[in-house]
Amino acid sequence: MDKLEVPVYLITGFLESGKTSFLQEIFESGEFADGERGLLISCEEGEVELDEKATLACKIDTVTLDEEEELTADFLENCKNVYKPKRVFVEYNGMWNNGALFQALPEDWLLVQEFCFMDAQTILSYNANMRALVVDKLQTAEMVIFNRVPLDAEVLPYHKLVRGISRRAEIVYERVGGQVEPDQIEDPLPF
Repeated sequence: MDKLEVPVYLITGFLESGKTSFLQEIFESGEFADGERGLLISCEEGEVELDEKATLACKIDTVTLDEEEELTADFLENCKNVYKPKRVFVEYNGMWNNGALFQALPEDWLLVQEFCFMDAQTILSYNANMRALVVDKLQTAEMVIFNRVPLDAEVLPYHKLVRGISRRAEIVYERVGGQVEPDQIEDPLPF
């Protein structure tokens, strides 16, 4: 009998980029309050903390990792056996390489969605100074969300940043004040 695969939702980005707020909104939406057990592996602590009521309502257990060295195949296998989750959320530290997580995932944990959050006010500086980490986050992301985009800011530099690394990622801009815009910049043809 084949084991059921456990879906893994990966939320990446640098500190204070909006990862926890996104998780809070997801859990509060009730979309995952279906009675199935879940596990949140949190790899950093920012300014925003999850509301425990929302995680309890969704039957989400939370495990916090403080050091990248703690993220091992044995650790994740232990989480699988102790918590027996039917779904896993990973709030990943932006300073850790994604490859460490990909290599450590249990065989029956399947990465189904990867969201990357970027603070529009800091990401271009991060890209200039920590290019390898930015590339690491963008190259596998399915959706990139730039938040805190000033109302009058041109989005082309953000678009170019993503498209220089990934042609497949969907891009969304969240303006200061909450207005959300999908990326509508047409990519040039390759010929």
